[in-house]
Amino acid sequence: MPKRKAAERDEAAERGEQQGDGPSTSQQQQASKVVYLGHLPHGFYEKQLKEYFSQFGKVTKVRLSRNKKSGKSKGYAFLEFSSAEVAKIASAAMDGYMLFSQKLASRVLPADEVHPDMFKGANRVFKQVPWQKIERERQNRDRTAAEAEKRARQAVERDERRQRRIAQAGIDYQYEPLAAQVPKKAKKTVFED
Repeated sequence: MPKRKAAERDEAAERGEQQGDGPSTSQQQQASKVVYLGHLPHGFYEKQLKEYFSQFGKVTKVRLSRNKKSGKSKGYAFLEFSSAEVAKIASAAMDGYMLFSQKLASRVLPADEVHPDMFKGANRVFKQVPWQKIERERQNRDRTAAEAEKRARQAVERDERRQRRIAQAGIDYQYEPLAAQVPKKAKKTVFED
């Protein structure tokens, strides 16, 4: 009988099971359906990820991390498959895979590492916001009379502060102040009848 227990222990060790009464740490962690992909090449975005990884099984969600300002890919993504087994197979197959001269890094995320908001905004077509154009139009828009007057007043105040700082530094420098260049506001003239 002792030989049989030793043989069972050896078989269990080959299968990677721990000895003892409780379950192993890998069994305690729930299997997740989410796969992390790192070192993604340029041009391999949401649509391409979903199409490519559909060969392993149904891809339910895709989230490619992008820069908020420029919209460019940060080089990593998260995929959610329909089952944990498919996620494990896809991760094992793609870890170290060479794709467009980039060596992919892939792993299945444990369930405790999957953030509830990880797939917030997933499966949407990315639409790049033209931030530069919006800012350019905002900067170059026509100003109202009140806005123009406020800008001129602020420019005069800045110029006066600059003149005071120059004088406090002991520098003898004279230039035409901005207040002289700004047109004077017209006074209302009231005529008696």
